[in-house]
Amino acid sequence: MSTPTTPTATEPVVDPRQLRRVARALDGALWLVALAVGVYSLSNVHTVAIAHGTADPQAWLLAPIVDVALFGAITADSVLSRHNAPRSGWGTALRWFCGLATWTLNAWDAAGSGDAGAIVAHSIPPIVLILLAEAAPHYRAQFAKLVRTAPNPAPAPATAPAPTAPPAALAPEPVTPVAPEPAPTTPGRRAASTRQAGSGASRRDPGAGRRQIARLYAAIPADDARSGRQLAADLAAEAGLSPATVRRYIADIHRAAAGSTPVPATAGGAA
Repeated sequence: MSTPTTPTATEPVVDPRQLRRVARALDGALWLVALAVGVYSLSNVHTVAIAHGTADPQAWLLAPIVDVALFGAITADSVLSRHNAPRSGWGTALRWFCGLATWTLNAWDAAGSGDAGAIVAHSIPPIVLILLAEAAPHYRAQFAKLVRTAPNPAPAPATAPAPTAPPAALAPEPVTPVAPEPAPTTPGRRAASTRQAGSGASRRDPGAGRRQIARLYAAIPADDARSGRQLAADLAAEAGLSPATVRRYIADIHRAAAGSTPVPATAGGAA
């Protein structure tokens, strides 16, 4: 395999893509001519076959048999020429025999009548097909050679990126202090804070808790349906005292109401 050469100033630059386009155009032209000759010779060959004792439908098959064999030879030659492979002698013989058979069947009646014009008219299409089928493999081989020896396109010179200005320093945005949100107060926390406040008040005033329970107990209606334990728990939560202390206070209130010994004011602080 030859190595790519660098073209000089006087040598034309080879474009592989253009060569491939020309090769495809050559293949298209060859197949178009082959199909046109096949259609052109179909009726001529049928007439010759009928005139010499071949009945239908066999008379219609003579021309397609020759044409299909010629198309096969053309296809094989196109593949071999693209890969620069040597063509077979049998392939050349097949191509020539099919071409000459097409020419003979087309010009037979014209040659028998001695009409020179008819001979020329019936000879030109097969001869054009024979010559084009012989020339096409040589064209393809030359195209493939030019593509193989074409120089590789020079890479575009790399351009240095344009210098960019450094980004301007941005002044820090002022941060607004955010006051912390107060924690939500739950009933448990309210009761705990109330108990702390009540216990602080009890330490400051030993009789404050007892008086507060007496005041809250006096405000309870007589028909209150709560049990004694539930009532003591509710008053303890409201006054910030323990349920046991509230029950003791309520018992003292009942004894005082029944005429028992008055409750001293400092008993709540001792409890």
